[in-house]
Amino acid sequence: MKIDGFSGHPFWSYKKTADLPEDIVILQVVLYGEIRDMIQLTRLIERDRVDNILKQLSATDSRNFKRINFFQKVIFA
Repeated sequence: MKIDGFSGHPFWSYKKTADLPEDIVILQVVLYGEIRDMIQLTRLIERDRVDNILKQLSATDSRNFKRINFFQKVIFA
């Protein structure tokens, strides 16, 4: 997936023309993205796919509970 439609914040360590797997794009945007990145993500990737990644992330990483919860409650609302 091309990342040029997102802000540079979640992908600061990648080239701007990078083509990344969807799983990495979802993780980077949820953990480090701005609200507009999150909204863009929901336009590009189906909700079920994002939701599955969020569930996996919340089961393994309690440090990012607030960001995951925000995405689920506000962005998916």
